[in-house]
Amino acid sequence: MARASRFGTGVGALVAGVALALALAAGCGTERPPVSGDGPGIGTGAGGGAQFNPDSGSVTPPGCGTKPDGSQCECLDVPLFVDPPTIYFVLDRSGSMGNPDKWNRVRVTVGKIMRSLGPRASFGAAMFPGPSATDVCAPGDEIMSVRPGDAPSSGVDGPTTTALLAATRVTPSGGTPTGPTLEIVRTRLANVPGRAYVILATDGAPNCNPNAGCGYDGCQLNVENRPGCPKEGPRNCCEPPDGYRENCTDASSTLGAISALRTIGIPVYVVGLPGADHYASLLEEMAAAGGTALPTSPRYFAVNAASEDVMLAALKKVAAQITGTCTFDLKEAPANASLVNVYMDDAVLPFEPVNGWTISGKTVTLVGTACERVKSGDVLDVRIIAGCPRIEPR
Repeated sequence: MARASRFGTGVGALVAGVALALALAAGCGTERPPVSGDGPGIGTGAGGGAQFNPDSGSVTPPGCGTKPDGSQCECLDVPLFVDPPTIYFVLDRSGSMGNPDKWNRVRVTVGKIMRSLGPRASFGAAMFPGPSATDVCAPGDEIMSVRPGDAPSSGVDGPTTTALLAATRVTPSGGTPTGPTLEIVRTRLANVPGRAYVILATDGAPNCNPNAGCGYDGCQLNVENRPGCPKEGPRNCCEPPDGYRENCTDASSTLGAISALRTIGIPVYVVGLPGADHYASLLEEMAAAGGTALPTSPRYFAVNAASEDVMLAALKKVAAQITGTCTFDLKEAPANASLVNVYMDDAVLPFEPVNGWTISGKTVTLVGTACERVKSGDVLDVRIIAGCPRIEPR
């Protein structure tokens, strides 16, 4: 039965890495067109890669040049030899996520992370509470099964990113059944091959457990100093008959669910959105249980402003923890290393052995400040394009 009380805080998950592809271009000149924006996408070409057809209007990878007659180069994105991790987002869409529109900012930011990581990761997602029209505490469930990230497309969403954005096009409402949702997520991920990580994004703490008892210091209405519910008591606004125990912080079952995920080798990253600072100590415990606690407080990934830029910066740091690398092994060595360029977030990184990149055989290595930017999460999208003259520092 739905409770006629306010449930608005919650815990969700979020995480991500570095997207990269090798593009082979034939017959290029020395000129490069500007990086393309929106377009109808990249089709499939021979060899299983993403083929650019100069006559189709498709989006071209960054850095592709022009032929002597001025027409576009034909480019082929060739897969890398990689073992992509699975990044599984668990997203809090409780009622408090509607103010000030945190929910839409989070879902759009997750889409940006997925777009940047592309084939460097596989993705899945769940959100909570569930879609029940009568139970504001219904456990959440999977909204997108695990699937590969989209092929590089210079800004055009592929089927995976599109699926996530469509599945999250909902109105935030209800409570925060975090523990039961994470238990369901564990069953979804138990048989996923390879490395898997959960990113939980929330603007508060878990609740919705009718068996949870608490004093006023554990009642979320008191903790948040709601009208008539002072922080110091003596009235406990979660105690029946006037209150509901579902508004008590549900720490034990949530910590247990996170520990169970960690036991099967799945770390849990905790992202605290604006509003979560009331529950900083619990979120730190959750990060510790998930094996991802930061060395200093706050020991979870704290987002201190409800803007997409701030959220994106925080989530990039989470993603870098999972996929950040400075060494890229290509599927095969380029035929001509002097016709290779590296792009970071679609901006060329000049060939430079101190703070740029080097190449040896089929291995491209970012060095110095370029590597630091990837490791810190400042850059997620790294692409290696072969076929046009190498850009060097001026």
